[in-house]
Amino acid sequence: MKENQHLVHHDATTKTRHGQPSTSPTSIVFNAQPFGGGPGATLTAVMPYLRSRLKSLGPIALHYVGSSLTMDFQKLTETKWDGIHNVDLYTNPEIGKRKLVSLLQHLKPQLVVTAMDELVAAAAQAAGIPVVIIDLLLWFWPSISPNWRQAELVIAAEFYGVQERIISENLNNVATVPPLGPPARTTQDPSADVLLNFGGMINPLMPKQEYIAYSHLIYSAARRAIELRNAALPESQHAKLIVLVASFDVAQGIDPKDPEAARMVLPDEALKLMASSELTFCTAGLGNLYAAGAVANAVLLLPPLHEGHAIQTHLIQKAGVPVDAIEWHELTGRAPIDYYRDSLQVMDNVSKAQSEVIDSPQAQTALVGRMLAAMLRSASAGVSAEDPPLRTLIKEFGQDNGDAMAVQIMDVLEKVR
Repeated sequence: MKENQHLVHHDATTKTRHGQPSTSPTSIVFNAQPFGGGPGATLTAVMPYLRSRLKSLGPIALHYVGSSLTMDFQKLTETKWDGIHNVDLYTNPEIGKRKLVSLLQHLKPQLVVTAMDELVAAAAQAAGIPVVIIDLLLWFWPSISPNWRQAELVIAAEFYGVQERIISENLNNVATVPPLGPPARTTQDPSADVLLNFGGMINPLMPKQEYIAYSHLIYSAARRAIELRNAALPESQHAKLIVLVASFDVAQGIDPKDPEAARMVLPDEALKLMASSELTFCTAGLGNLYAAGAVANAVLLLPPLHEGHAIQTHLIQKAGVPVDAIEWHELTGRAPIDYYRDSLQVMDNVSKAQSEVIDSPQAQTALVGRMLAAMLRSASAGVSAEDPPLRTLIKEFGQDNGDAMAVQIMDVLEKVR
């Protein structure tokens, strides 16, 4: 097949598909904000359902634009985009914006669909291209961006506070859908294994060394805790530690002595491991919370990396869900972090707390102790007739496989064509 020179120029990693018509198809550009794993995973879930529905509209090319871990995720999955373009609007915003505008001028998309990236939405709207925004955090933003109000449609995933936000902000261009996730199921006889699922931790506002240091700290504590767990229990109950990440950087940096310590897997395999494990340690990203609510057994939430993790946990607890979660002040002995301050200030306070734990054998012992206690509780609990506490999220908001978002995107596309 002849090489597509434009895709090469834009650092594309996927060439156009075999069998594509010689006439130029209608283009749709997709993008995911490179904050955590949820935005990229959302598009990966939605795209197959959208592709199926788009067949009725004739030839349409779906292009993915992104950077950082969102690119890692697209390369890992088996999702077949018609083009994948590496455009980074965060390392150098001006250069990234020029590159994006050039790409949009070339592709001439009829629609841009972004998972929460305000920079991409703004560039597309300035170019006169209709925009759909998928928002997993409508309840969260300190203020609603003008780009959200100018969008053709905002597709908001349900969570505590979403309906109230729509009403208070008088948003008339929002459609709500159930959060993405697998059908709820219970494993009757889980293994004794412990799953450490970091999910997507990466944030362009956070230096790489911060989240690698975080993963190494948590991983080291989990390894020590599982050694103590196995020493305290009969050999028949010994467990393995399974570590999952959503970033090549974290996979390579989590344990310099063991490059195989952590692995990246497709979402379906991560769900199987979560369902079959006796206990799951995970960050409190919404994707992790909904997945854990659907399939996990016992769960311990790791210390927050940013305000989103903490506030999501607080909202769940405020709703009466008894979730077990580690907070930094438990380890440092200092006053609790105020997670409702400016994002950069919160991350600075988290960084200070993390550094203190890394430098303090006493704090690390406290972290190991929290993990060990959760392991021993899950080992002694056995099979419970009651649903895990986080299952409340599924009962409250439901879950969707991606088709509900695909339907909303189709409705907009049919209007703007």
